[in-house]
Amino acid sequence: MKRLLVLLALATLAASPVHAGGGAGTTRRAAPNFTFTDLGGERVSLAELRGQVVIVLFGDLGCAPCRENDRLLREYQLQYLTHDLVVVSLHGRATLEELQQYDAGFTFSTLTGLDRRQQIARQYAALPIPTTVLIDRDGFVREVRRGRLDEGQLVRALQGLL
Repeated sequence: MKRLLVLLALATLAASPVHAGGGAGTTRRAAPNFTFTDLGGERVSLAELRGQVVIVLFGDLGCAPCRENDRLLREYQLQYLTHDLVVVSLHGRATLEELQQYDAGFTFSTLTGLDRRQQIARQYAALPIPTTVLIDRDGFVREVRRGRLDEGQLVRALQGLL
């Protein structure tokens, strides 16, 4: 019985699409739907974004790698705007005012919102932060990256999705 439990645990870990420590996982599991309110007060759901490539960044304003990832993703969203790339930037520990001030510091805005109780982050096993989830046009999670994003890897991933 004990051996069976160990084998089951190892099989579960091997099938896991998420790799810790800055690595990436590749998978074809359906992305869990979520809804949040963006800085403009509009309700946005992942289901509404189907047909577009969606990158979801789970971050925190006090986290330097999170802010660096956010900056990089905004640059690429602007560059690939005509290719239907959407970046969603969700933050767990901020007030609405802090998030609005942070967002105003960029020349290009993403769909930015609060995930106060980190419920969305938990749906995606996106803790610890920063965690970046790439979702294809059909609504499937294609890659999960933890930690600071590598620009070259991001470009290669985007080329495969766009």
